[in-house]
Amino acid sequence: MLKLQSTVVSDTLVKAGVTCARQPLTGMDILHGQFGIPVMLVYPQGLDLDKLKAGLIELLKKYPLIGGQLVKGEDGQVYIDGNDTGVHWLVKQCKGPTPVGEHRPPLEDIKAFYKPLMPWQAVGKGLPVFQVNLHQFEDGGTVMVMRAPHSIFDGSGAFGFLMDWSRACYGFPIFGQNFDRNEFIGLSKDTPLPTERLAMLSRPSLLAFMSVMVRLGWRALFHIRKEVFRIPAAQVKAWQEEAKAEAPEASQLSAAKLVSAYVMKAIDPHLPKAKPRYLGSVLDMRFVKGLGLSRNYFGNALCYPECKLGATEVRDLPLLALARKLSPNPEQTSVDYLRKVAAVLEDARQRKDVPRLLLGPGAHNLDASIFQNNCSQLPVYEFDFGTGRPRWYDTMPMTIRMMTLLPTPDRDGGIDIHFCASKAERDALRRALAKDGFAPHPGQLAKAA
Repeated sequence: MLKLQSTVVSDTLVKAGVTCARQPLTGMDILHGQFGIPVMLVYPQGLDLDKLKAGLIELLKKYPLIGGQLVKGEDGQVYIDGNDTGVHWLVKQCKGPTPVGEHRPPLEDIKAFYKPLMPWQAVGKGLPVFQVNLHQFEDGGTVMVMRAPHSIFDGSGAFGFLMDWSRACYGFPIFGQNFDRNEFIGLSKDTPLPTERLAMLSRPSLLAFMSVMVRLGWRALFHIRKEVFRIPAAQVKAWQEEAKAEAPEASQLSAAKLVSAYVMKAIDPHLPKAKPRYLGSVLDMRFVKGLGLSRNYFGNALCYPECKLGATEVRDLPLLALARKLSPNPEQTSVDYLRKVAAVLEDARQRKDVPRLLLGPGAHNLDASIFQNNCSQLPVYEFDFGTGRPRWYDTMPMTIRMMTLLPTPDRDGGIDIHFCASKAERDALRRALAKDGFAPHPGQLAKAA
């Protein structure tokens, strides 16, 4: 584990003097959990902290909930109270050069850069919901880690927040987002609770639920670790050109589908042979036509449909044919189905038992499923707070078999695979990349040295 030699130079609360009415957490918010999720941005060129703080103050005027805290209401439900508690602002001066970045992804060492926020610490403790930790190193580099409970926002909300922060640092207008959580709660209006069991989201028996949780916890503790791999832009383009030549009438295969197919084929021999294969993915409900959720809704609005494949399809299908099959089940992306999901979540919220719900991709992950989070089109390397863009983006390792797809820092069309899996599965992907002649990720070269 990385050990930082550091001195605290600032430990304060940043406030904007703006308050707003509290907002209830939705069932979807609670489903995502109160665990503090960190986002790391590495700026080798450094950051202007005065400009960064001034931008944050302007930002909080448009995002007052971020300056608040989580409280429990008289009705027993959890709310975000926009009471101007402030943002926890911590600055440290650190010895040595910047130790993490593209040349050395932090992996487990990300824990050295922030204080964990556990679910039992999040609600009713008077803590700010948002924390900013800034580590300045002797070579001028700055590592910035932001942490908030996942129940506050999902990736789309977080990236919108960070882009607005970037605008604020340059004095550009900030438009903010839609903070009305009742908009999501209203998705279930006039939708009866489904009588059938939903594949995406279910309430199993207590025994079945505990069995899945224990097995997931065991794998998280002893098997799942993270590494970063890279598919170069030239290879992505070559696959797409090959697919176009093979089927000129078909739409272009996305980089995410091609890379996902490649990873699935690489690790398939290490999955249970008789089990069907699943690819879980992220669907942003804001962009589901006809559902009625605002594009700028600020909260959790990500759900997780799956694609199901036969036990031998990943092994037997050529790469391009497999990639073409990697679309979520259309039923699970329909308006009617998603309203049923919202109805189950709202019913569970009212009964205060959302934690008893089980996501399908979580249960399937124990066998032959892999979860994909495609961030390759998101602005993860666009957050310029006045000194230029970051050279590395990262977050904590996940505890399930999962590939997060990110653009490379050069934004050249290549894909970085942040791969959480067992050692055997990570080794299998590494061997496949080496066999196909792909240059290792810079972090892998540093690791080998």
